Amino acid sequence: MAYYAEKDFFEDDELIQLVTSILEGNLTLDWYRVETPRVHARPADPGRGLTYEDCNLGPYGYDAIPEFLRDRYSMASRGSALVAKLPDLGYTINRRSDVWADNVAALYEEAKARRWAPAVDIPWGELDVAADPLREAAMAQACTLLEEVALVAMEVPSRWVFSINQEFLELKSFLCAQMIDEARHVEACRKRALVSGQGLGRASVSAEQALKELLSAETYPEASLATNLLLGSFVLAMYRALAAVSQARADRLLATLSMQDVARSVAYGVAHMRYHLGHQPGKAVALADYLDRSEHTVLGIAGTPEFLEPLVLLAAGSRAPAALARGAAFARRWFAGALGEYLERCGAAGLGDRRERSRLPRIGASLAG
Repeated sequence: MAYYAEKDFFEDDELIQLVTSILEGNLTLDWYRVETPRVHARPADPGRGLTYEDCNLGPYGYDAIPEFLRDRYSMASRGSALVAKLPDLGYTINRRSDVWADNVAALYEEAKARRWAPAVDIPWGELDVAADPLREAAMAQACTLLEEVALVAMEVPSRWVFSINQEFLELKSFLCAQMIDEARHVEACRKRALVSGQGLGRASVSAEQALKELLSAETYPEASLATNLLLGSFVLAMYRALAAVSQARADRLLATLSMQDVARSVAYGVAHMRYHLGHQPGKAVALADYLDRSEHTVLGIAGTPEFLEPLVLLAAGSRAPAALARGAAFARRWFAGALGEYLERCGAAGLGDRRERSRLPRIGASLAG
């Protein structure tokens, strides 16, 4: 439903007269007489500059945000003076522990400080794309799958950011940084496939169906758990695997720079769950049940042939049987390592030991056998 302002400002004679008076030098200075707290934010570390942590002062700080927001639904900046008739933006996420994490301000600052540009920060000219057509085809296919993943990882925060109360501005800023990070991964993976001369590879039905399920999470805590902790753990491992099997510096750099971005999402995912469950312990049962229903998506994404076979070939270096055996062994170790890291993060996030409850360890054991 469209929203229309209380009045058409073109037809507001009183406002037009006020504007005319101000432009003639007759100031009201109502804004100057406002009684908001006076503070002096200073950089704790001049090398880092003025951060959100340095601005965590009094009513302007994020420490002052209550658990429940009951009277702030406009776009007014936190700590500013409220006046009558501010519009209600219809925020539906107004509870701090539904979205917050103690590390979110620091992660936002890090996202800015460690930003990179695929166009210039990857040494594309060093790639010898004619040297090994099989390796180039495998890399192009892996990047095709990773681009699909990044597109959905970019859309998840965009689905929720407009529903989250403006008071959580550091968290909303971090969500926007996540979108920029994932847009960067889309760009980098796409360019890597196209620069090879191979072009993009084949889309994955199983990966896209799994990604759509994660994108369709019904609550923000579920969405964060799904994309930041569950998916993020395995995507982080996917980029780490590509870095390990890459022969060119450009490929290793692409993978490691992408890893640092995904690592921030994973760090937020763990801290968010820990904060959420620390304040709402009763939600642990529902979130464990959500993971029971959603962990299967990992097989559809990380286990799809459109990623797993290129990984085996990149690790093998050729299609010779002995080389393929080595490549397959590398892929098995990679999956086992990614699974172990994910389960450890679940424990650190307050979700308990999922080794007995989750079906993933049994699948991992069967793949290793």
